[in-house]
Amino acid sequence: MAISITSLLSVLAVFGLIRTSYSSQPSVLQSLDEAPVVHFTLARRGGTFEATRPGNDSVEMDFLVEQLKKVEAKFNLTRREVKGNKLVRKAKSRAVGGGDENELMGELAANGSWFATLAMGEPPQSIDLDLNMLTSDFYVRHTTSHVGTRYDDLFSKSFEVFHPPALEQSVRLPFAYCRPLKGSQQTLEASGSILGLAPSKHLRQIETPFLLHQLLEEGIVKRPMFSIMLVSGHEGVLSIGGTAVQAAAMVERQTSEELDRAGAQEKIDAFTKENGKTLDSGSNSLDESKVTEEKIILQKKGTDVNDVKATLMNWEEGWTWSKVQGAEGWWQTLLQGVWINTPFILAPPLAAKTFYASVAGSRPLDTPYSNFYVFPCMNPPLIDFEFSGTRFPAMRGGRGLEYSSAIIPGGKFSLGRLKHGSGYCVGAIVETRMGLKEEKEGMTGSGKQGLGSAGANLGSLAGNGMRDVWVIGERFFRGVGGVFDFDEKRIGFRAY
Repeated sequence: MAISITSLLSVLAVFGLIRTSYSSQPSVLQSLDEAPVVHFTLARRGGTFEATRPGNDSVEMDFLVEQLKKVEAKFNLTRREVKGNKLVRKAKSRAVGGGDENELMGELAANGSWFATLAMGEPPQSIDLDLNMLTSDFYVRHTTSHVGTRYDDLFSKSFEVFHPPALEQSVRLPFAYCRPLKGSQQTLEASGSILGLAPSKHLRQIETPFLLHQLLEEGIVKRPMFSIMLVSGHEGVLSIGGTAVQAAAMVERQTSEELDRAGAQEKIDAFTKENGKTLDSGSNSLDESKVTEEKIILQKKGTDVNDVKATLMNWEEGWTWSKVQGAEGWWQTLLQGVWINTPFILAPPLAAKTFYASVAGSRPLDTPYSNFYVFPCMNPPLIDFEFSGTRFPAMRGGRGLEYSSAIIPGGKFSLGRLKHGSGYCVGAIVETRMGLKEEKEGMTGSGKQGLGSAGANLGSLAGNGMRDVWVIGERFFRGVGGVFDFDEKRIGFRAY
């Protein structure tokens, strides 16, 4: 059953899990879970990803190539190195292909970014927190640009004061506040905030504590984890300290009950119309045995929060768990790669070729679009991803009304027709060659990756380590919830 973001958020709001107004009266954070959880609504800046123009069913291939380059560039800002007895990821310096030494990883207010909104300061100022799975930093940047959302400390009586959703008292949380020099180029860039969600301190570029750890220390949440549920292509829920599974279960049960009640009422109305009578408690003229079942359905008490709490399972049950693998830094599993903030699912060259070889009629496009494959629009594949022995269906069904071009064939796996009138659609699984070029340059000592003559001595550590890595983007997480556990270093998956 599909879950409506409106229904889910209304359940969270009714039970105090998402606060819609501010109050000076303190209260205890409530949760459907046995431990407190802070829920944030998520939105995708710019709306649902679409590679077609409104009213047009064919893709803009140059736009897709540009988006792929932007995604791949984000993964090329880190390198691997040995720390003690383990392999870790760290931000690259500019000398080896990284960004400017004065720049922090993470692009603010970019189209396609998923973000939550948080009130901070006194009086409260709303600022967008852009989620970033590739860095651990939590910082706020204030520039002279009108792009993005700004927190201005000059208009706040108290610094480092936050107003988390549903927690009616404020809490003091340290964060890095960056204000570029007025004469610098950075002051023309967007304002806003980055909420780094990577699980390693080695991906910090500043020393500010991670937001989740601060919430743990303050007793706001009890579990060192967060979860993400994407309800549509542009809406979702970020839960810190737990999950929104119980709220989603309540929405599903309440929706099912409403449909049952509507069906029962429809049957009663049809029966009374057919017999030319009105059914009421004082009438025995109708054969009420025919509508007894429907009357029971109508009188049945609906599901409430106590019903859900009474049937709560251990919060870990129902999830498929996969241990984090590879160099410490990102949320990587045995499939090698989980990252939400990309509109594609990226596959290594051999994996992409193998996948599309199993789809009848599919083929790769010619250069400069050779990362992309097409398949017959009327024959979309049925796709499952397997984690720890459990299969999760991905990109099933039609595109839905959230897309402006809902008539495009090929279902959710389709990015759009190759050309207007073509019978071929562009697939959402895209071939990535990340790591191949960088690894070659690093091992030969050429290019920025090479570190000069030292590059040839890096061996398997050369490049960015992205060779043979899948990137499981937001299309997979439509219909599959993800929970990320810092203590146990594992990722949980659950279909909904």
